[in-house]
Amino acid sequence: MSLLRDDVGLLEAFRRGEPAALARVYQAYSAHVARFLSRTYVARGPAGFARVGPLDLEAAHQETFVRAFREQARRDYDGVRPFEAWLNALARQAAVDVLRAAGRIAREAVPLENTPIVERLATDSPSPEDRALEAETRELVRRFLDGLDEAGRSFADLRFVQGLSQERAGAALGLSRQEARTREAKLRRALMDHLSAEGWLTSEPGTVPSAAVTAAVLVLLFPHFVP
Repeated sequence: MSLLRDDVGLLEAFRRGEPAALARVYQAYSAHVARFLSRTYVARGPAGFARVGPLDLEAAHQETFVRAFREQARRDYDGVRPFEAWLNALARQAAVDVLRAAGRIAREAVPLENTPIVERLATDSPSPEDRALEAETRELVRRFLDGLDEAGRSFADLRFVQGLSQERAGAALGLSRQEARTREAKLRRALMDHLSAEGWLTSEPGTVPSAAVTAAVLVLLFPHFVP
């Protein structure tokens, strides 16, 4: 994706901070940031690595865009560097600051620049926290899928677990585009209700998690899911 590099008019509007331009950039890159944060590890000294977990993902995601949309940051982006890489750098530091503020890492913790290598190292020697998180998420997903009816479970498996597009998942089940959209919207609401009931999400009574939060949680729980 090279939205800002390919559209000079949008780039200039982004630099000026025009709401429509900021909204377009947010919509285009929100899922990318959620996916990147779900794979981000930071150093925490002798204790090894820490990662952005489900309780911190929303805060780190929002903080990334708060920083990206500040006036100085918008003006600093030159339109030449890949925007994804520029956002990734902001997301890394946002992750560190969110984890530090939550007391999950030491004050001196720093982001690790080469995420693929860090992921491989962490996988080779997972921390007790990582093993506990993985076990918890697997059980959480199992309970969610088990609670669905057959139609919902089939669609959830194709869409979220196998990572098919909404259109392809619907076609595989003989659904129209509108039926597929409706079924996915119902599943997302069911997932948010499930997570709230399980204590994974907290919100004010009567509020609905944003689309960005929903996408971020889906990316974390279902690694093959493509928003």
